[in-house]
Amino acid sequence: MTYKTKSLLYFFSFVIAATAYYLVEQHEAFSNQMQSTEMAETHFDDDYELKESASNSIEKAQ
Repeated sequence: MTYKTKSLLYFFSFVIAATAYYLVEQHEAFSNQMQSTEMAETHFDDDYELKESASNSIEKAQ
């Protein structure tokens, strides 16, 4: 195996390893973010008002 072939092989191995490491770190960061204690608000006042006005209009129609 020539020096040039070995160099390309080592270079591509490094690129693959660096990419794999980056993907694993991103996956762990995403998992930690999903398991954090901070919660998003799931109830919005606009949604409640929309449902309330829809039920009122249905009751008026009957």
